[in-house]
Amino acid sequence: MNVLITGATGLIGSQLALALQGRGDSVIGVSRTPTNGQISWDDVTPTLLNDVDAVVNLAGESIAGRWTKSKKNRIMDSRVEATSLVAEAIVGAENPPKCLVQASASGFYGDKGDALLDESASAGNGFLSEVCQRWEAAAQPVVDLGVRTVVPRFSIVLAGGPGALGRLALVTKLCIGGPLGNGRQWWSWVSINDAVRALVHLLDHEISGPVNIATPNPETQKAFAKKLGTVLRRPSVLPAPGFAIRLALGEMGSHLLLESFRLEPAALTASGFKFEDPELEGALRGILSN
Repeated sequence: MNVLITGATGLIGSQLALALQGRGDSVIGVSRTPTNGQISWDDVTPTLLNDVDAVVNLAGESIAGRWTKSKKNRIMDSRVEATSLVAEAIVGAENPPKCLVQASASGFYGDKGDALLDESASAGNGFLSEVCQRWEAAAQPVVDLGVRTVVPRFSIVLAGGPGALGRLALVTKLCIGGPLGNGRQWWSWVSINDAVRALVHLLDHEISGPVNIATPNPETQKAFAKKLGTVLRRPSVLPAPGFAIRLALGEMGSHLLLESFRLEPAALTASGFKFEDPELEGALRGILSN
């Protein structure tokens, strides 16, 4: 299979490329700063896509960092514009790809407290939900064309390195990890291993529409902090009040750390996908021991 991946230098894109190449697929990586045989966005044309079997669109500005007006514009515009460009190229191809895997995120659902959210749950409110709704809508021309379009809505992706888990592990090692706010908000999560395996599964199976990329075992934030502390052999009891998080991190901290997303991977489970890292403590030990 010949697969084009946008966001190919990102956490998920780079690991997906390795997984596909490892099984013999050909990968074309798209990057704003192409290296090592990658191509630039200017090269994503209908002619190029005539020879592509599937597109995985993961491009987008990182949501980490304080959400200034310009940062929020970059978060929104990078996703919508990249998806519109991909959709335009697919629609214009004489022999379009058979599948588009169009990224989205759990933020689509908004903060719904303790409600268990499968893929039929309604869209929520707030900035992240608006981003996800417009991100997904930008791919609608591909759906209208009749190309199989599947929309993975990613939960928190746990991986080694300086990402979300790395920052949480650092504060825990400093003995200042603990409940954020009241700690009762739900955190849905998935290991990078299972996130990549899920994307390969979506490429290989006739699945369409939204798909929650999250284990069947979400955790409250308080339980998450406790298990991370257990793995790192550090206490995890020092709370960070919600007002302090909002003061220090602004809107980003409120959305990403204090809102509740309790996802159910109904579509993945129904399609026969099996998680290799279904439980949080085991996933954390596997990731943080490397």
